[in-house]
Amino acid sequence: MNGQRAVYAAVSTGLTAWLVGTAANQLPDRRFDHLVTRGPLRFLRGPNWRFFGPNPGMSDVHLLYRDITGGTAAPWKEAEVTADRPWYGLAWNAGNRAPKVLFDTLQVIITAANASSGNMGRMVSSPGYRILQGYLATRIPHEPEADHTQFMLLQAHPEREGPHAVDPLFASEHIPLHHPQPAATP
Repeated sequence: MNGQRAVYAAVSTGLTAWLVGTAANQLPDRRFDHLVTRGPLRFLRGPNWRFFGPNPGMSDVHLLYRDITGGTAAPWKEAEVTADRPWYGLAWNAGNRAPKVLFDTLQVIITAANASSGNMGRMVSSPGYRILQGYLATRIPHEPEADHTQFMLLQAHPEREGPHAVDPLFASEHIPLHHPQPAATP
């Protein structure tokens, strides 16, 4: 019976120390960081989840696309970047991988567009552009007669009102669509 108490005390102490170390690592005040990085709690170091600091997100990015048939462009449609999460998504959200890749790709394109100073050749060869090009050509439904598609990134500012609430960030070139050819019959 005494051995059970020792195990219980050791597990309880370990979990309490882990909780204290995790809490110290998450505090916005950085005065306790040295305890977790170099001090006595360094064995409890975990990921830093200061999601909203020091630069919180203040805008939303929207992905729009349109089909182009014979040189005539259809109206813009919004592609869903993040799907609604299931109720159990806080504990297990394995389906979040693809939307996370898409979201990160949009951020890469925005950064590259700002750095390229309007050089479309540089943008088209960037990895983010090529990933999004492949996504749009294969994962988004298109009109059967469409021969090209195009995408645009918009940035919405919920705190603003009026015409400056949405800013265009980037518009792509026309991206060719390759529709599967029917198999030849003998």
